[in-house]
Formats: sequence, C-alpha cells, structure tokens
Amino acid sequence: MLPGWAGQERVLLRNGMIYSPADPFATAMLVDGATVAWLGEESAAEAHLDAADRVVDLRGALVTPGFVDAHVHATSTGLTLTGLDLSRTAGLAEALGLLAERIRRTPGTPVIGHGWDETRWSEARPPSREEIDAVAGNVPVYLSRVDVHSAAVSTALTSSVPEIASLPGWSPSGPLSREAHHAVREHILGTVGAGQRADAQRAMRQHAATLGIVAVHEMAGPTISSEADLADLVDRAQIEPGPLVTGYWGELAASGGIERALALGAIGVGGDLFMDGAIGSRTACLSTAYADAPDTCGAAYLDAEAVAHHVAAATRAGLQAGFHVIGDAASQAVVDGLGRAVADVGLTSIRSGQHRLEHAEMLADDHITRLAEWGVTASMQPMFDGHWGGAHGMYEQRLGPDRAATMNRFADLVAAGVLVAFGSDAPVTDLGPWAAVRAAVHHTIPAQRMSARAAFSAHTRAGWRSVGEPGTGVLAPGAPAHLAIWETGEVVVQAPDERVAAWSTDPRSGTPGLPDLRPDEPLPRCLRTVVHGCVVHDTGELEGS
Repeated sequence: MLPGWAGQERVLLRNGMIYSPADPFATAMLVDGATVAWLGEESAAEAHLDAADRVVDLRGALVTPGFVDAHVHATSTGLTLTGLDLSRTAGLAEALGLLAERIRRTPGTPVIGHGWDETRWSEARPPSREEIDAVAGNVPVYLSRVDVHSAAVSTALTSSVPEIASLPGWSPSGPLSREAHHAVREHILGTVGAGQRADAQRAMRQHAATLGIVAVHEMAGPTISSEADLADLVDRAQIEPGPLVTGYWGELAASGGIERALALGAIGVGGDLFMDGAIGSRTACLSTAYADAPDTCGAAYLDAEAVAHHVAAATRAGLQAGFHVIGDAASQAVVDGLGRAVADVGLTSIRSGQHRLEHAEMLADDHITRLAEWGVTASMQPMFDGHWGGAHGMYEQRLGPDRAATMNRFADLVAAGVLVAFGSDAPVTDLGPWAAVRAAVHHTIPAQRMSARAAFSAHTRAGWRSVGEPGTGVLAPGAPAHLAIWETGEVVVQAPDERVAAWSTDPRSGTPGLPDLRPDEPLPRCLRTVVHGCVVHDTGELEGS
C-alpha cells in the first residue's frame, strides 16, 4: 500500500548516469508517479519530453537505487542525533565534560547518552558510578556503551529500579550489563515522552534521507523500545514523507510475542531477540573465555529449545523469526534450534518463512551451509569490522588474533548462497551506507572482501528481498521509484578477479559503474532522495523545469 504522500508527477531525469541492470548505458529515466516508467540513452529521452511534468538536468550525476538499512533503532538513533553523543570522545574527561554541559543546558531532566568506547580512550576504562554521580547529582543518567549491551549509569537512575542489585549484570560502581542493563534501559526509555519520541524519530528519518536511505528495518522489542514506540514510528512513516519503515518485534512466541507483532503490523517476531550480548561488553556468548577476561564466556539468554519453539510458532503464524546472535556458542545454539524447527515444520515451510539472523559475526563453516539450505538471511553490519576489526582492534583485544580473524564472513556467506542484507545497527554505528559498502569491499580480512557490486546489492536490493519484495531495489521499468541522486567522482567498474585490473572505466564491459570506493577517495554526496516518486531530501542543486 502506498503512503498518502507518494509522488504524482511525471519527472524526466536526463544527462546523467543511471545504475541499472536493465540498461548499463542509460543516461535518462522517466518516473511516473511512484513508478519507474522508462530508462534509456539520451537520444531516446526526447520522445518523453512532452509527456513529462518536469525535466531535471542531472549534469552528470549518478542515479542509483536508494539504500535500505536492514537494522536500525530509530528513536535511539534520533535521541543520539539530537542529544548526548559520546561516540567521538577521545577520553573519559571529555565524556564527563559533555555530560556536565548537557545537565547544565537541561537541568533536572533525565539524560540519555550513547556511544562511549573505552577501548578508544586514553584511560582504557569506562566511567565509574562515582564519577557520573559527581557530575549528575540527583539526575537520572543513562550512558550506553557503543554496542548498547552495557551502560554507565547514575545512582539516581539505579535507585528508581526496584531490586536492581539482585539482577545478573549488576555492579555497584561500574557499568551494568545483562538483565540489570535491560532493566535500567527500559526504565529510562519510559521517561521519554511522546513529543520527544516524535522529534527523535523525525530526526532519524530526515538524517537517513540525506544519506540516500529509502527504507529501514526497525528492530523493536520490550527492553529495546516499546510497543508505542514501534506503533508511532510505523504510523509516522505512513503520514510523513521519508524512508519507509518495516517493523520487527523481538519477543518470544512463548511470551506473547506473536500476538503483539501481529497487532503492531510487524513483519517479524524477532530481530533483536537476544541469543547473547556483544563482544565489546564481553556479553557475546563464546565457547571459550575472552582473551582479556578469562573468567567469563559471556551471556546466554536463549537456548536451542527456545529457538526451535519460537521459529516453529512464527513459521505457522506466517511471520519471520529472527535473533540477535554474535558469539560462536550463541551461533551454535541458534543453528541447532533452527535445525529442530526444520524437523518440526518441514524444510519448505522454513524456507518460505525467510527467517533471519542479526549480526551473525562468528559463524562456522557448517553454520553457513545450513543457513543457505534453510533460506535464512544474514543481516550484517560492515562497519562493525570497519570500526573494530583488524590488527590491534577491539575484536583482537577481546578474542585474540586467531578468533578475530574468523569474523564477519561476508564473502563466504555470499559464495554459499546466503542472502546478506547490510545495515548499520544505528546508533551502534552511524547511518552511512556508502561507508558500509566501502568497509565490505575493504574488509580487514582479505578473504572476506566483497566486490563493490555485491556489497552495493547487499545494501539495496537484498534489504527488499529479505522482506519479501524481490522486484524492488533496482531501477527498471515497473519498479517502485525509490532512488538517490549522487554527486560523485569517477564512476568505475570493479573487476571480480584480482588477477586483472581492479578498477576499470571501459564502457565496453556493459557493467553499470559505481563510485570509486578506495579508502582515500571521498564518498558520494546525496543531492536528492526519492521514495515512491516523492522527493524526501533535496539539496536544491539540481535544476528542473
């Protein structure tokens, strides 16, 4: 169903470069309302002039399908964009200084901040409760670590949560993790009013539009956001122009998750349904202990039996099931559970369910084989490797070099036939699809590098395929008009084999070109974003009549 704000005009784009498998030499395109009506070479564009309500001179700009971010948390991202962002702080003192400034500007108001990462700080440690209290006084403060699986908090916040000290993950002075973290997060998000939530959601969607993002998959759930949060976001996307929203509700079927997902209009009862936590917070569930914390293997929130029951129930209800899974032990548990569900409801039913795993960072060979067989999507985040992979990165600090070198197996998954859909997990990493595509092309593990075309497809068409819309995410006659127009440097074709030249501008290849994604090249800048034929972002630099 089209939103009420879908475009109505017939718009002819010409004198540009159109990224399309239907015609790799196309320089012009006609959009008729919400649909791509025609594309081709400039010489044929003249025939459509009289029928067009408006003609836009692209002046050499590149037109591509718009991006899909397959894993976001819209309100949390918006709160970070409009509030206390600690992701770029260089040290503890700077973070505490920003907190103090925030409290001065909004006295007495609870503070929600995000993004600190002690592995990048000179002090190499998180804030203590005492340090936060010294700044915050009696103000409730919640400062999530960059992975959002632990948080530094104030005493004023913990004292508002009954029996917090009895929950797993409690610390009297350090960050909270596990169930203790879930409890304080749920409480602090409950202080966000409807107006503040609306502002945050608008900020997130507007920012996404400036980056050429035309659709997002929202990962909601009981301790992640709320039913009201997801309902508001889905409704807002129907009445306010911007990226489209597909909702997921991460709650077990055994806890009433299916009924709530159906009531909310969610496509899946899963997404961030936690098998485990995160490596940075040492809560990802590992088969052997952390290299820098030999007393722990992380946290296991669900077992194979719970997975099997949930997947089978979701399949019968016609919903996608999905799980947040990172550690190798958690991966084994989720694969074992999927296998039991296959035995219960049958392979054909499981494949038609299009179930998915979020993150899936530590998969073994046999896991990948089974995911391909069962038609399970891997929803992954290239900037995880971009930020924390490589020599001396956070993954190597936590896991040691051998285990760190087996993570985020993009190329292996694609080669096995697994559908890989890219996202940001914003606010864990910034919204920024071109940066993510570049990170996948230049993976810190050379064997896991993808071609630019495969990485671009993972961040565009794969996002639509993962929600059952295989004909969307390409520019071709009859396809929905979800597109972005880019100012970019040289458009090149990346060869799939390193034995030949890695970059080529030879038009005889018949292969649509993409921007040069070498690390030293600037990323493309979005001039216009169009969703269902409606302009949702425009810099005003494209002239039209």
